[in-house]
Amino acid sequence: MSSVANHMNEDLLRHIWSRQLIDTERLVTTDGRAVRISAPGNLSRKSGPDFREARIEIGEVMFIGDVEFHRTAGDWVQHDHHNDPNYNSVILHVVLSGEAQQTHSHSGRIIPTIILEPFLLSSVVRIADQLAREEYTSRRSEIPCASINDPIAPSLINQWITTLYRERLQEKILLLHNRLCEIIIAQQRAVGEPYPSYPDMRDMIDEIPLPDAKISKELLQQKLPWDQLLYDQLMDALGYSNNRGAMKQVSELVPIHWLKNGAVNDSSGLSPVQLEAVLFRASGLLPALPLVTDQDSKVHIHSLLSAWNELPAKIPLSPLRPDAWNFSPTRPSNFPTIRIAAASILLYKICSHSFFKSLITIVGGRFSSSQSKIEQLITLFDVGDHPFWNYHYSFAEAVHQKHAVLGRSRTLDMLANVVVPFIALYAKIFGNAELFDLCLNLAIELPLLEENSILKRMEKQLIKKKLTLSHAYQQQGLLQLHKRYCSVEQCSRCSIGKELKL
Repeated sequence: MSSVANHMNEDLLRHIWSRQLIDTERLVTTDGRAVRISAPGNLSRKSGPDFREARIEIGEVMFIGDVEFHRTAGDWVQHDHHNDPNYNSVILHVVLSGEAQQTHSHSGRIIPTIILEPFLLSSVVRIADQLAREEYTSRRSEIPCASINDPIAPSLINQWITTLYRERLQEKILLLHNRLCEIIIAQQRAVGEPYPSYPDMRDMIDEIPLPDAKISKELLQQKLPWDQLLYDQLMDALGYSNNRGAMKQVSELVPIHWLKNGAVNDSSGLSPVQLEAVLFRASGLLPALPLVTDQDSKVHIHSLLSAWNELPAKIPLSPLRPDAWNFSPTRPSNFPTIRIAAASILLYKICSHSFFKSLITIVGGRFSSSQSKIEQLITLFDVGDHPFWNYHYSFAEAVHQKHAVLGRSRTLDMLANVVVPFIALYAKIFGNAELFDLCLNLAIELPLLEENSILKRMEKQLIKKKLTLSHAYQQQGLLQLHKRYCSVEQCSRCSIGKELKL
């Protein structure tokens, strides 16, 4: 066992388990049974097992019970758990490293064991460093009013974060407009005028006009820049936090105008496999065949290389370096490889299936409810089944269980962070007040998105269970509050700060 593992705190193991910083698709017990984690359990700081009420399938049996963690399998006996009936409820013994040993409960039952080290998404040292940074940041990132905001009424909090959602949306609209102008200027090889500056947008949320970049209405009506803007933003969203920059670089290396005008000789456009080949070539993540051992991966890589070689024209690519991408600490479902695969299918829809028009049509529907529109949009974003990517997260070994190429939670995130501001910008540019209102109506009905560390902090330090968050716009308002007020100590401009006279 490594010296780091020998001296590590078992809190690190609990952190790895709770954050699922492991390749969950390959987990097996020391006696060779496959492990599927339906629920990792709830961390317990009391005496007894570390995690309670876990749901874990071992072999073909679903177990519901507790999980205990140690540095090595021998610690179970060293800590005298085999003589303690409080540990009879343990269904899985998780250790970091070392030799396999049988683990027995007080009742005499053999408890399955996992040795975690072979399944880590990153090295123990890197995970420990990350945890130390997060704990340091957490200690230093308490919002200014955390200790005195208990008297604040939940109605005030809800009203304020609703206002801040509109503020956040306005910021995104302005950023998208600037990017749209950049795209038009680049495509027209023209020089745009500098954008004017505006007063603090917190004073005039809805009154801020879009910047006048001297872009003619005729140029704004062209479809190509809008397709590129949508493509840019979807790539950004698919990159998540760890690979956002690299995904956007790929969209810049492989622009829409090349795919539509330079790479093809007819109106049929590139096929899905050709687009996947182009994106993977640009990413630098397409491995050489001799380096791959998985047979299915070899077949798929060969098909991508063939598709690339069959392109009617070649883009002069300068691919990204493989080390531009982060695979850890990242869940397999967020690996850049499967995200690029999903992006290629969405890109095919943008290029060949009037994706942009479909978005406008769905959101602008007068006779559909917002909930119906959300489901229609989710269907529009459905990338379908893929014979390779439904069983792989990367160009490595296959996983045992089929998974979605693009999950519902990531689709909802793209609806909130890409589709809503995109449609709102379109409505503002062309003066379509009805479409703008319909877009807002849809936005406030979007369900909760996945939590991140900032949202957890704000719920713990401000919400304090006084208010039940039920929609994505409330989360977005909290993110805006943290970014524009709490983290920069702008309490005097905050409605909560004013109430507390900060």
